[in-house]
Amino acid sequence: MKKRVGVVLGAMVYAGIMPLFAHAAQIYINPATGKYPPGVTFPVDVRLDTGPSQCINAAEVDIAYPADVLQAVAVSDGDSIFSMWVKNPTIYSQYGIISFVGGLPGGYCGRVPGDPSLSNKLATIYFRFATSTAAGSSTAPESALLAFLPGTQATLNDGEGTIAPLTTAGAKYAEILQGQFAPVDTWQKALEDDTVPPEPFAIGVYRDPSLFNNQWFATFSTVDKQTGIDHYEIAEIPPSDLKLPEDQWDWKRAISPYLLTDQSLTDTIAVRAFDAAGNERLEEYTPTTTVPKSGYPNASVFSYVAILGVIGLVLIQLLLRVF
Repeated sequence: MKKRVGVVLGAMVYAGIMPLFAHAAQIYINPATGKYPPGVTFPVDVRLDTGPSQCINAAEVDIAYPADVLQAVAVSDGDSIFSMWVKNPTIYSQYGIISFVGGLPGGYCGRVPGDPSLSNKLATIYFRFATSTAAGSSTAPESALLAFLPGTQATLNDGEGTIAPLTTAGAKYAEILQGQFAPVDTWQKALEDDTVPPEPFAIGVYRDPSLFNNQWFATFSTVDKQTGIDHYEIAEIPPSDLKLPEDQWDWKRAISPYLLTDQSLTDTIAVRAFDAAGNERLEEYTPTTTVPKSGYPNASVFSYVAILGVIGLVLIQLLLRVF
């Protein structure tokens, strides 16, 4: 089985670097190569380059890695160009898969000419070699291939959700056993350095015939430019409980959009966003005498990205059966 997976990964890496389409967008891993000692956590970026006169508004990304060789420590969406996440970056360590689905209203049209920075990051993955081999051991060093799975795709910002011509490029990393190396955990350092909460955000309340049987739901989304958003929690607070301390409200983990329990819209809605370092941003929606308008803003963008999320989940289920 291990040999079979290795052959499949190798074939996909090779296929990923072939120029399949002229003027195509490219999703790639940077750096493409590297050598790291055991115990050292190292970051790699998933990046997007657009083709000429091309704007991308959403992407579904599935990356395979050898879980018996590499350990995926964390995935951060800090500094991502995506501002909407149907599926936040998720590690499936038992299967060696990292997956996410995100988008950007208005689309990403490429780096601004003259901009020296690489402002095209989708996510950062932190890896370390899973071996516990001591430095100087005679054990042969490991190597690992990262490859984009066939379901990886991007859509054009053309109002129709057209699948964009796309190439992918994986990466290959090697383990170094020679010499003495002190383990360095770059992810842990990033967590320790992050003392800034997520960005302020607004809570929206809407209903739409195409979602939740036209029942009221809440929307919320923010970004964290350090370690990335870890999760959201929501509480619907009746007027009698507003004087209680925040930690006594009935908090539930949630993703947006969230179907509200209180369809009368009399409860205050509180949402708190946590980054990976545990910093919190709390926002509240206070009910008013004015009933919110029906309809969801940017519904076509949301619906299409949601469809991509469903496709991604189906593909993962299929992959689990294969591997």
